[in-house]
Amino acid sequence: MTVPDLLSCYRLAAAPVAAWLALEGQREAFFIVIIVSLFTDLVDGPIARWLEQDSGFGAKLDTIADACTLLVGIMGVWIFEAENIGADVLWFYIFLASYIAAGAASLIKFGALAAYHLYLSKAAAFASAIFFVWLFLSDYSRPFFLLVVGLGIAANFESLMLTSRLRKSRTDIKSILSLGSRKGASED
Repeated sequence: MTVPDLLSCYRLAAAPVAAWLALEGQREAFFIVIIVSLFTDLVDGPIARWLEQDSGFGAKLDTIADACTLLVGIMGVWIFEAENIGADVLWFYIFLASYIAAGAASLIKFGALAAYHLYLSKAAAFASAIFFVWLFLSDYSRPFFLLVVGLGIAANFESLMLTSRLRKSRTDIKSILSLGSRKGASED
């Protein structure tokens, strides 16, 4: 078990705790657990590269931990901010549908969730972390929410496009553009 793997395991363990806190109406504790989880998500990749502990297993474990954190985070935002999100609920559902579509496509094609770690996905995760901190410390911001959801939808669409292009599962692809336009790129 490497340091980055332990950070991913923390997120896996923290997800049901955060879900319980949200269901119990413990807003502050929920946000603290989710913010710590999002922070560990932001640092586990750089730590893996710095310590030369990156691996295919770690990338897949990270992806599962990310999915758990995301779904519990969405649940909590819905529980605590439903009144504020009401006008933007369609965008919320579009994001969820795009996330489910990207995950389902990868599960169907490769038998596992995609662990691409795209730049766009990282930008969406970073924006989500800032949004959670903002929401915890301040108040709901519709433009910020729409930015985060828009980045998430774009990242999910890029993941879906990659899954459709690749013939076998791969990890740590930076962008669909990194596949290039060379002949046979779909065979990567």
